[in-house]
Amino acid sequence: MVVETGTDLVLSDSSTPWDDVDEDPAVVVVGLGTPGWLDLVRGCKSRWPLTMIVGVLTVPDPQAWADAEDAGCDLVTTRGALRKVLPARLAAWAKSPGGKKLRLFAMADIAGRLGLVMRLDEEATGPVAVYHIGSDVVAVQDLCPHAGAMLSNGEVGVDDGVVTCPEHGSRFDTRTGERLRGPADLGLRTFPVIIEDGQAYLRLDPA
Repeated sequence: MVVETGTDLVLSDSSTPWDDVDEDPAVVVVGLGTPGWLDLVRGCKSRWPLTMIVGVLTVPDPQAWADAEDAGCDLVTTRGALRKVLPARLAAWAKSPGGKKLRLFAMADIAGRLGLVMRLDEEATGPVAVYHIGSDVVAVQDLCPHAGAMLSNGEVGVDDGVVTCPEHGSRFDTRTGERLRGPADLGLRTFPVIIEDGQAYLRLDPA
């Protein structure tokens, strides 16, 4: 494990007492070949929720990569690329500490598919509908603010991204969340979708 509390990266391992770290580190880098690395990632994320957790692979391993993201790594990369990619990602993280990414799908999996491509229901978000509109992937709350109908059961325009509530006909722009027609009085919550290395992620920014 590597802990950065200032400008230096200090090498440690899973046996190092965390109480020796006086302040929340800016970044923790975990070698994904370290024995017990999954528990280490989860423990770091639980102890330091505003710290960026980075998983490092010696060689690319798609399964370990996915497991690391699911365990709570905010960035997974290879050892050779770490010094190159970390500064920019850490700078972006500093603008929104504690943000979490949920892995959605590989962009190749939705090639040629338009409209609704995924539904999910996470504790942090509630029901969310993910749409492929033109060249954009967008995500909005899946419950109509009028009466709670599932918007993903309604029709969506694959060109304009307008979804129509299947119960009472309210219409919303899935790209912006704007209410276009009632009876709903409110718009929809939107969620940023990030595309990195051919993968789509839902970004959950801290409230």
